[in-house]
Amino acid sequence: MRIAQVSTLSARVGPQAGGSVESLVWLLTRELTRLGHDVTVFACAGSECDGRLVATLPGPYGEGGAFDDWQLCEWVNLSRAVAGSGEFDVLHTHAYLWGLPLAALAQAPMTHTLHIVPDDNHVALWRSHPTAQVVALSRHQWSRYPDLTPAAIIPHAVDGARFPFSAKPDDYLLYLGRFVSGKGPLHAIAAAKALGMRLVLAGPENAYFREHIRPQLDSHLVEYAGFVTGAARSRLLGGARALLYPIQYPEAFGLTLVEAMLCGTPVAAIRLGAVPEILEEGISGIMADGPATFAQAVVRALALDRREVRARAEGRFSPEQMARSYAELYARLASTRS
Repeated sequence: MRIAQVSTLSARVGPQAGGSVESLVWLLTRELTRLGHDVTVFACAGSECDGRLVATLPGPYGEGGAFDDWQLCEWVNLSRAVAGSGEFDVLHTHAYLWGLPLAALAQAPMTHTLHIVPDDNHVALWRSHPTAQVVALSRHQWSRYPDLTPAAIIPHAVDGARFPFSAKPDDYLLYLGRFVSGKGPLHAIAAAKALGMRLVLAGPENAYFREHIRPQLDSHLVEYAGFVTGAARSRLLGGARALLYPIQYPEAFGLTLVEAMLCGTPVAAIRLGAVPEILEEGISGIMADGPATFAQAVVRALALDRREVRARAEGRFSPEQMARSYAELYARLASTRS
């Protein structure tokens, strides 16, 4: 099949892209190409992909001459893909469902993946285009809206080669992510202190960090490793005895959970959102019903078999499996083309 992938433009598409969507587009394109498909990626200049690149802007938002308005960047990219849609059997857009109103103008079927929790605008947009082919990342993602039925549920995958297995971790727990109240970093700190265990925090510094997290740092139990990417990120994940994921707000998916599991690192998490669809209780992680029992979940997670954690992640979230699932959807859509 001739497939167009329409990326977002917050970063250049590539294996270590700064944005999770752009790295996902890179991985999906690589796997679809390995399956024998002809893939074209619409993204910003400097992107890497196994297929053909159509560089619609000179860089990510506000860089290298690209527009400062990020929404304008996305519209330019989407419009360019739709304008060339006659060359393809299917278009797969990753830009916030903004492609839905353009489907009537496209010369090929379109499918859309929303990579975040849907808000009222996303819901209203889909309802105004009820025949749209929207892919869900998890059963939870659209579960509040029973009138909106996803075309497929296809979880994100992670390249296991980028997250090598670590049989013998170092002696620390890990919180890895943004510092916002909904991610629960203060609950991670509270659990580590209650257990008397060292906690490493990693993520980009922001106002919340400076106000709420920095005062909690000390030289014995709680330390800050900064913002880590690439190989440093995988080493940090692999060296942890457990990843702490005490979210307070339900999420559509949790890519960091899969990355940790591929390293063999078990996860202690709050049972919210897509977490129960990613973790297998007592196998790859332990889930708590709330902050009050989170420290107990951490203790239980430490006893899990790291080799089994890795094996289950490889079996359930492989890039090839993700690509085959999307290819099946693409084939169904292409068969409807008049």
